Amino acid sequence: MDIVVIISQTLLYLCFSVLIGSFILLLVPSQYRPDIKISKRLLLISAITLPVFAFIPVLDITLYIAPRLGLVESLKIVLTTYTVGTAWDFTLLGSGVLILLIALARPAEKSIYAILGALLSFGIILTVAWSSHASSIDQVVGIISHFIHLTAVSIWVGVLLIIGWCSLNHKNWLEFLSWFSMVAIGCLVATALSGLILMDVMVDGYIDSWLVSYGQGLLIKHLFLLPLVFYALANGFIVKYMLSKDAAFNPIPWIRVEGFILFVIFTITAIFSQQSPPHGNYLMSEAVSPLFHLLHNDVIDSGSTIGFVVNLNTVYFFFLSILFVGLIVLSFFKKASIILSFLFSCLFVMCIYLMLMVTVVIR
Repeated sequence: MDIVVIISQTLLYLCFSVLIGSFILLLVPSQYRPDIKISKRLLLISAITLPVFAFIPVLDITLYIAPRLGLVESLKIVLTTYTVGTAWDFTLLGSGVLILLIALARPAEKSIYAILGALLSFGIILTVAWSSHASSIDQVVGIISHFIHLTAVSIWVGVLLIIGWCSLNHKNWLEFLSWFSMVAIGCLVATALSGLILMDVMVDGYIDSWLVSYGQGLLIKHLFLLPLVFYALANGFIVKYMLSKDAAFNPIPWIRVEGFILFVIFTITAIFSQQSPPHGNYLMSEAVSPLFHLLHNDVIDSGSTIGFVVNLNTVYFFFLSILFVGLIVLSFFKKASIILSFLFSCLFVMCIYLMLMVTVVIR
């Protein structure tokens, strides 16, 4: 069931991104973006599947307690007394209104439709934040920080996805970058600040949390921010230079790579968000991460902490990571396949991860 929950949460984040990115771009005047064609069917599918994907964690809890109380009674209890169930009730309500809005909207009402659609989507994100782990630890701070975090990422990813896959051309690209660069920077800052608040709420000691699966996921997610920032800067600044030298240069593939990296971050978030956050005496009740154990066979108990000692392997992986940075930059200027560039990004992250892990010592 865990894998089903992970897939559902990844697709849930993807649906939010598609909806919010579409509504924002519908509000942007045509002279400030490329020509785009957003399928109404795509928006309907995203809105219809929102409550379906959001229901999977509810079903997971229901199936867990069903052997004692029965399926129907368990579902009733979860939907009426558990926070995750009550929040889903509002998710279903908001999604129903959103589906009607998309289905009944007319082309002449594009602006009001986009505004209402965006507001409803933000409202549904709030219901998801309400049911999050952070909310169960600190309700007010947890909900607000999770809402800001998911909203900022959904705006960033959403615009990238729609521009990357629904654009008919790359007309008005410099005009598009003039406002989207600011939006991306704002989303990055909001994501970073809300992420720090979420870590403060949910994680007792960031580095020591690497001992468990939640901390490992958090670390890998943060490492993927490094190539993400590169592509964001490249799409914001280097592309301007490339277009000034070659008007036929097509920047859309590199927007897609940035979107790929963000989708990987979505997936990692969905994976580790299903793990218990390292809060309190977490090593007493939580097994050490299998990934961490793969690289360290030390005896680990509740008093264990992480330290760092630089060694030859550290230097080796550091220079290997520099090599992949160079290959990422080279692939950009040589207009190489975006799959190749994405692969270099993943290998860069793997090298940085291994550099940190081989430097770790248990105290």
